[in-house]
Amino acid sequence: MPGMPFPLADLLSRASTRPTSEPEWDVDAAPDTPWPLVEEWLTAAVDGGVLGAGTAVLATATADGSPSARTVLVNDVTENGFWFATSAESPAGRDLAENPAAALVLHLREQSRQLRVTGAVARGDAGRGAAAFRARGGRSQAITLAGRQSEPLPDDADERIAAAVQRLEQDPGSVDPRWTAYLVAPAEIEFWQSRHGTGEVRLRYERDGDAWRRARLWP
Repeated sequence: MPGMPFPLADLLSRASTRPTSEPEWDVDAAPDTPWPLVEEWLTAAVDGGVLGAGTAVLATATADGSPSARTVLVNDVTENGFWFATSAESPAGRDLAENPAAALVLHLREQSRQLRVTGAVARGDAGRGAAAFRARGGRSQAITLAGRQSEPLPDDADERIAAAVQRLEQDPGSVDPRWTAYLVAPAEIEFWQSRHGTGEVRLRYERDGDAWRRARLWP
């Protein structure tokens, strides 16, 4: 486009990437399994006011390997893995039906931390999907009921949403059966933290049967 200041390398090089201080982390005292550290980091993020501490980038791919990514809300973490929800008819849902594997990145920006998760994906039962749908705001519920996620917006979108709002007012228990809970069962979890002025620290856990292998990684 004429007049655009491309390339943008100089602009991007001036972008701030780190806060002036990061939380303390004694990586040598890391537990044998990743779960206590997952809880510790997410608790520190939530209590420390990290914006979107439960938001993750979800990367998926089609059966032929065509990738895509978007942000989702991680709504639960158990020792089985990381739970999120989306429409089974969304691009993510279609990818996962073809290729049930994914990566998640939780960027805890204000604390210069990342949690990277990769693994197989399984669908939760209908009850978990319904609970995830009910946890959404009323307007979000109506939008989900009224249309198909990521499809072109029709001319009558406002009318459809208004009808969905009325339906929810009449039956607050309504759920969208397309709304599905998914579990990313990690084969690998990596903890990444920058250290101001001294580089980055990376710790990877890899599943080995019922156990975990732990290793420091080169920054």
